[in-house]
Amino acid sequence: MVRKKLSQLPTKSAPTRQAAVQPASWTDADVNILLDLAITQKASAGKGMNFKATFWNAVSDALSNPSKGGPKTSKVCKEKWKRLRKTFEVIECIKNTSGLTYLRELGANIGLESEAVWNDFIKKHKDANSFRNRGWPHYDKMKQLMPSKGKG
Repeated sequence: MVRKKLSQLPTKSAPTRQAAVQPASWTDADVNILLDLAITQKASAGKGMNFKATFWNAVSDALSNPSKGGPKTSKVCKEKWKRLRKTFEVIECIKNTSGLTYLRELGANIGLESEAVWNDFIKKHKDANSFRNRGWPHYDKMKQLMPSKGKG
């Protein structure tokens, strides 16, 4: 049996990695462009606010020169819209909880008098924690877009 030294064995070249695609980075200005386009096209989205592919292509085109981060493809823009909707729903949940309020600048504005209510609320709604004493700059535009849900 012939033994070869490790240095004599044929080597495989390591597979070349394609450059990793940098994730998209969203500035408030980018989000405002998306929301402004959504407001102008609201009627085409229907009651569920589900926009068609042509809308997402237009948003992607409007955001085609990112100041930082990766490209904002139509898929990336649609995913951002889903996250914006989820954030809006979290804030609506805060607003509709007895003992809590929501202010655009101050969020739930938790002080000593509402601390106990907040602590109970946050146990069920962990994703609301960032709005304890901080608002969300996109709430007003999202309010224009999202269908209102009646209480009752």
